[in-house]
Amino acid sequence: MRRKRQQVVGVSMVRDEEDIVGVTVRHMLEHVDHVLIADNMSVDGTPCILKEIERETGRVTVISDDEPAYTQSQKMPGLARRARKEFGADWIVPFDADEIWYSAGGNSLKYTLLELSGGFYNVAPATLYDHVATRFDTDEPDPTKRIGWRRRTPGALPKVACRWRPGLVIEQGNHGCHVVDEDNLVAHPVIVIRHFPYRSPEQVIRKIRNGAAAYKAAGDALPETYGAHWRGWGAILDLHGEDAIVELFNKWHHRDEPSESVEIDGERQEALIYDPAPVRR
Repeated sequence: MRRKRQQVVGVSMVRDEEDIVGVTVRHMLEHVDHVLIADNMSVDGTPCILKEIERETGRVTVISDDEPAYTQSQKMPGLARRARKEFGADWIVPFDADEIWYSAGGNSLKYTLLELSGGFYNVAPATLYDHVATRFDTDEPDPTKRIGWRRRTPGALPKVACRWRPGLVIEQGNHGCHVVDEDNLVAHPVIVIRHFPYRSPEQVIRKIRNGAAAYKAAGDALPETYGAHWRGWGAILDLHGEDAIVELFNKWHHRDEPSESVEIDGERQEALIYDPAPVRR
């Protein structure tokens, strides 16, 4: 009897990410068998970009998500179940539209995850590095190529890929996954993510509007500590306007001299490293 070929499926929720989503989805397709994406009421070119990739590759499925609330910890497990039912997913890669995933060993994500399956692991943590805009960025429209400088220290919270098991829960922010009353066998981190969360003042303003509205729509379903930065920046935007956000972007998320450390409001920010993301050039 022929053994079923194991499948790895990327799943994502996106909204108004037209400047980057085409790049990240095409990159993910180099590493997994299929990508399942829920478009959450985008009003920019995101749906058209996704539909084009869907038609072109036959390995992307785009569905509509008309729920405005940011209930990611409920929506992502639903996408994982659908990935298992429709595409036979053995591993789920929950990625965001601003993330480039790859294996530190140079292999595809699929190869790496299936190797971990052989060792009976069911959670694969991914180390995440934020890229930061600088004065050296070019006019290149693709931000994964334009923004080549990144932070030396990884983010405090890793992301995870998850082996499918009935009852799988993908936690808020895609920072963890588990099955109730089952042991989580977590592998040593061998996956890396390059993260491009703050690409331009215009993009950040758009993201703040969307993020603040989504958390507000969630009401009591989410603690106030969830998305605190988006809620806070949303309040600043409402009170002081877009110029205040541009000022915050330039202060915290843009570097004139990336090779030098800086101190911002008493907080030391270490020098960045020039290390472009490993995407097709």
